Amino acid sequence: MGIGNILLKDEGIGVHVVNKLKEMSLPDNVEVLDGGTAGLDLVDFVANRGKLIVIDAINAGEKPGTIYRLTEENLDIKAKAIMSFHDIDFMDALHMTEIMHEKPKEIVVIGIQPKDMSDGLDLSPEIEERIPRIIEIVMEELNSERSEIKI
Repeated sequence: MGIGNILLKDEGIGVHVVNKLKEMSLPDNVEVLDGGTAGLDLVDFVANRGKLIVIDAINAGEKPGTIYRLTEENLDIKAKAIMSFHDIDFMDALHMTEIMHEKPKEIVVIGIQPKDMSDGLDLSPEIEERIPRIIEIVMEELNSERSEIKI
């Protein structure tokens, strides 16, 4: 599942990657989803998955294009104060699946350090050139265990 806002250049890397994955031949048990900025709507898509692979921009202050692999141990899946439904993000949706006892069995987040998150539809060249490597990492994750996988 790719998440992010394609209107903010590199913030949309997850969506750009899943668009490339949709063009590829993948195993029958793999679903590819453009999660965009869906928030609470993601709960139904991520609930009860065997393996959930998420691709997103993560600003950790490193060199643009740096790729991170995070697992549940690295993620802070807990409740936060939500002022409106517009404030709900992927982590809130994941927390909701935990409350419902429907959390995915395995969660892997492939994060990419963005360079430019200003207005615009195009990725920066540094991020665009990382797409093949991101896809390789996703394929490695898919091959690590054949379970129901959502990208």
